[in-house]
Amino acid sequence: MKRMLILVLCWAVSISFSDLCRAQSDDAHNHDGTHPDGPANCGSNYMLPGEIARLGSHSFMILGVENESHIIAEHRSGTPPHNYQYLFRVRLDPAEMNEVKALMKVAKTLPAFTTIYFDANGKQLDRTFFCNQDLQKIFGVGKKTGDAYQKLFPIRAALQENPDHEGGFEIEKSVVPGKFLTLERADFELTMVRYLPAYLAQDLLRKSIKKNPAAALALFKDAPLYFNESKAAASKHKSYMNADGLRADARRTCPKNYYLKSTVVPETIHTFMLMAEIEPQTVLAVHLYDHAPQNFQTALKLKLSPEALALYRAAKSASDSLPLLQTRLADGGFQTFCMEDIRKLVATKDFTLKGTIYRGSVIDDYKLGSAVGTLTVPSQDIAVLVNRRLESFMNPIEVAADVKRGGKTQSAAKSTSAY
Repeated sequence: MKRMLILVLCWAVSISFSDLCRAQSDDAHNHDGTHPDGPANCGSNYMLPGEIARLGSHSFMILGVENESHIIAEHRSGTPPHNYQYLFRVRLDPAEMNEVKALMKVAKTLPAFTTIYFDANGKQLDRTFFCNQDLQKIFGVGKKTGDAYQKLFPIRAALQENPDHEGGFEIEKSVVPGKFLTLERADFELTMVRYLPAYLAQDLLRKSIKKNPAAALALFKDAPLYFNESKAAASKHKSYMNADGLRADARRTCPKNYYLKSTVVPETIHTFMLMAEIEPQTVLAVHLYDHAPQNFQTALKLKLSPEALALYRAAKSASDSLPLLQTRLADGGFQTFCMEDIRKLVATKDFTLKGTIYRGSVIDDYKLGSAVGTLTVPSQDIAVLVNRRLESFMNPIEVAADVKRGGKTQSAAKSTSAY
């Protein structure tokens, strides 16, 4: 077993590792036994430039097993600094894979792992922190051998059984004592990452609007690719919501948003990233979430017909990007529904998920790729793995309108899935 001491690593973009680690004293260790100062911050947020995000540890839902050595894991999104959607392919050794498979057989919810380690007695020993804004530098195209981030590894990540993904998500209660993954940097493949500028604590957003409405509103239509991108660049990007996500049927409405009770929520189309074949003829589909009414972190298992599976494979093999399934129809129309109701819809016999598979799509500066073909998946061939509403992910323009009307921030404590 690889040896690992308690670790904390802190940094922010444009600030060196040594400069940043000069905060208050902290009793944490790095691998080399030194005592770094406490973590400072993870930078600001594009839409709330005065608010500094805190450093955090992270938890990941295990969505499925892709093959004998890899699992698909999605970050369990939260409010800032966790305002990113991202997924990994994670390589496990045979013993770890056996542990995960055994957990999946008995778990009532999606199993997970957290970058916190607890020993067999339930005592916390390690905790790994990193800033999501540094994902590409740690795991992706910006990774450099021997850089400061190397001190994060190996990560001992505790396994979680029956975590409440759609509720309060109390980590310690779900941890399996002594069961963990030992993960090296090379074990992570960053499959997809998106910055979500509108995923904000609503009280802070409303305060910003009230304090300086003109400055706040000037940012809300932008689509920054990272937290400190210039306004000149961010204003030129296309977002999924502005391009496709708000295609809606205004005649059909969904349940109201928790923080915007007076705002009508229309049915919209939806887009899914097709991640991998995780079972025979079965593809993992992960919802491309965004601000309301698409503010749902959702994952489905789709059992495909041989013809539909061939379409998926063709789309995957023809592009480096993930195939997308969007609920556009062959006749030029759209299938709209409320993601809020996906469990109820799948439970009926007459629901069918209809859409088109696309290849070569760009998710960040959004561009839908080329259509490969259409498919239909009847409800009996759909399994809902998780469907979590992200209460803090509102359309900031609608929030501004609500502030102008005199609307007040609702207490998040009254909601079971506020974050």
